[in-house]
Amino acid sequence: MSSPTLTRRWAVLRATRLIPVLRYHDADTARYAAQVALAAGCQAIELTWTIPGVLDVLRALRAESQSAGRAGVLLGIGTITEACQAHEALESGADFLVSPGVVAELPQMAAAVDAISMVGAFTATEVIAARDAGADVVKVFPAETGGPRHLGALKAVFEDTLFCPTGGVTAANMGDYFAAGAQFVGMGSNLYDKRHLAARDTDALVEALRQTRIAAGG
Repeated sequence: MSSPTLTRRWAVLRATRLIPVLRYHDADTARYAAQVALAAGCQAIELTWTIPGVLDVLRALRAESQSAGRAGVLLGIGTITEACQAHEALESGADFLVSPGVVAELPQMAAAVDAISMVGAFTATEVIAARDAGADVVKVFPAETGGPRHLGALKAVFEDTLFCPTGGVTAANMGDYFAAGAQFVGMGSNLYDKRHLAARDTDALVEALRQTRIAAGG
């Protein structure tokens, strides 16, 4: 039987069609980008392990979201490639973990603390390995290499698998991924207009992301 925490996390995630994947070279930009996502109404945000001091960013965003009455927002850590990284992320309070490929230990580690696991795969063999490891969601990465047709082919074989394509997903093509069978999409470098981000034009960034989120249906 699922715990109340896991049940809540799944309820939030299933209602979330668009997951911002924030990968930046400095913590300040990552934190600002996450604040924009929160202001635009995003309910799940992925911070990549490559962000300097990413766990400090996670903890700061957790405190900010709670003080703003958004305690239900899911904050996850992505680009997990080793079990030790997964352990540190979970110790810091990550709601979900994301790996670019099959990290066999990740699903069990996440499940032990009622966190959700998204394990990366591209081929059918890798999808089988991710499922065998106990992945809650299979992250198709890099999605743009095969495109929506590749995802559709995987979904036809693994009908009961929740897929989240990431890598090359845009506001223009995300509808094709949903039509091909995606449950969620992860959007990274295409999420924000780079000029608006550099200028810290919060109003423009929030409005654009809000429209993208609405178009995604969540």
